[in-house]
This record gives sequence, C-alpha cells and structure tokens, in this order.
Amino acid sequence: MLVKIEKLNHQGLGITKINGKVTFVENALPGEIIDIKIIREKKKYNIAKNINIIEKSPNRIEPICKYYNKCGGCDFLHIKYEEELRFKKEKLKNILDKYANINYDIEIVPSDKIYNYRNKITLHETNGVVGLLKKQSNEIVEIEHCKLVEENINIKLKREKKPGIIRTNGNEIIMKEKEYLNIQIDKYIFRININSFFQINPYTYYKMFNYIKNNISKNQTLLDLYCGVGVFSIILSDKYDKIYGIEINKDSYKNAIFNIKNNNINNVKFFLGSVENNLKKIMERIDTIIIDPPRSGLSKSSLKQILDIRPREIIYISCDPLTLARDLKIIKDNYEIKDLKAFDMFPRTNHVECVCLLKLR
Repeated sequence: MLVKIEKLNHQGLGITKINGKVTFVENALPGEIIDIKIIREKKKYNIAKNINIIEKSPNRIEPICKYYNKCGGCDFLHIKYEEELRFKKEKLKNILDKYANINYDIEIVPSDKIYNYRNKITLHETNGVVGLLKKQSNEIVEIEHCKLVEENINIKLKREKKPGIIRTNGNEIIMKEKEYLNIQIDKYIFRININSFFQINPYTYYKMFNYIKNNISKNQTLLDLYCGVGVFSIILSDKYDKIYGIEINKDSYKNAIFNIKNNNINNVKFFLGSVENNLKKIMERIDTIIIDPPRSGLSKSSLKQILDIRPREIIYISCDPLTLARDLKIIKDNYEIKDLKAFDMFPRTNHVECVCLLKLR
C-alpha cells in the first residue's frame, strides 16, 4: 500500500491517513512516498511497517548502525542532525502551545557529539540473551556495539557482556553497586555509583550547568529538589548563604553527602526522602527553587507546596515536554517566563531536555 507521509508525531513516527484513520509509520520522513504494511490495528489508529521507500526525503541519511529498526535505543539515525534539531524545536513549541498556551521561540543548544556520547548503558537478559530491548517489546536484541555510548563502554561490551548497568567517566568503568566514579564539573569533584542519577551526556550537561549558573540570581536561600548527587547545590554554593537539597534515591543521597564533605562545602544540607514529605521541614524563606523531577513531572502536592512557598524564581528542568507543559500551565499564573531553552541531551532519539527560568510576578 503506497502512502505519503504528512508529518512526524512527537515520538518521531511518520503520520499518514488511510480512509481517514491515522496511521503511524516507522522509519519515515515528511513528504516521502512509502510502501507500507499495517501490522497493528487499533480503534483510533494503525501501526505500519515501512516496506520500501519509493520517494526519499532530502533529509534522509543512511543509518550507521546494523541494529537500527530492531533495538529501541535510537529514533533518528535515518535523519540529518539539523533536521532532528528542527523537529525537536517544533515539537517543544507545539506541545507548549497546545497544552500550556505558551507561545515561545525556543532556542535549542546542539550536542557537540551526536554519537558515542552516552556515559551509561543498561543491558537486559532473557533466556541467556544479553542486549537491548526491541522497540515496543520485551524481546532482546543481542548487540556487540552501540553507536550512542562512549567507546570504552563498547570495548567492555566486547570483552564482558552481562545484564545490568555500565557507567563511565570517559576513563574508568563501573559495573557493580559498590564501585564508584569521580566526575569533575568546574572545580568540583562528584562521586557517583551505578544507581545514582546523573546526566548521560557530558558534552551537553556542562553547557546546561553553565547556562543555569550564569542566569541564576545571587540570593540567600536555594532549594534544590530532586537534587541527585548534589551537582546544582554544590556548583551554586558560592551564590547562596544556605542551600537545601531533597533526594529520594538512597544511593544518590549518600553520594551527595559525600560530595559536600569532599568539596569542603559548609552551607548545604541534604534531606533523604520524597519532596512532598520534606518540603515542610524547611522553615526559612526560600528565594530560589531548582526543580529537576523524573519524567512524570511534579505531583499535585509538590506543585502546590512550591507555589505556596512563593520563591522569587524557579528553574524547572524537564526531560518530558508534556509534563513540563502540564506543570507550567499552572505555574505561569503566578510566574512569568524569563527564558526557555532546550538542550539536546539525547541526540539521535526523540527526547530533549528543557530549562525554564521563571520569575515571580
């Protein structure tokens, strides 16, 4: 069946219509004529397989990975990087406009590397087969090499393939819970281990940290929510008299405690547990709140407590535009957007990181 691709959805799938019914096509680009086969029919939409491309888009390139279209690690190996950035920019603009009524011309900061940038990979095992998950499946694709991870991880994959997490700081590798890595940002050293939260793209997260540091106001009290191993608390410690961080992950919390001691930071205190339960423990006036929540965004309780605190400024970091838009729709009643910038933390995938700077009205 020949179809013409109209546009891409937010996950990067091609969209066409068959008898008025939306059909999503893998490995497709706008304007292409493709021979497809419908592989799944739902009540409101179809899923189709790309059988053959009759007319190619000028934005199409040849994927460099032999596992592409099998494993679920990448979305955009078939598209020029400039077009990927344009897609992400438009995706953010459309989501914020549709779900938060925010019309903003968003700048997107590219990654210096679009391959071999990831400092972490998670391998799965089923019936003795170790690898990555297939797209929309629990089946395993056995791999020997991943185009997105740093090369020393690939060297490790060839020598020793086991299920679990592999992390690197560019030099050393860890695969066990009791091992840890040291990562330097500015003049500070951060210890992380297997289960600690830490950004996976060092080529972009340095840019994001510097952007936040250069655009945050110098003030008295900072609240760092979902603080991970304490990166923002520590790199901003010279801008505030007091800083409080809250982290629910025990490994990240332990590393955060170690990191303030190791970096001789005396004005930072961390709390272990949920944001909802720990916000009420902090009684001082809060000037600035940094929010870096999981993909699910803020809970209703957390969002209400943050708005009740009424900080002078909020820095909201998000890896999911949909939950960012949902939360900003509420926040913007009391806060104006000073700046909204995207950082391509996840090249060759449909994901993108956003930083929104908000000021109390």
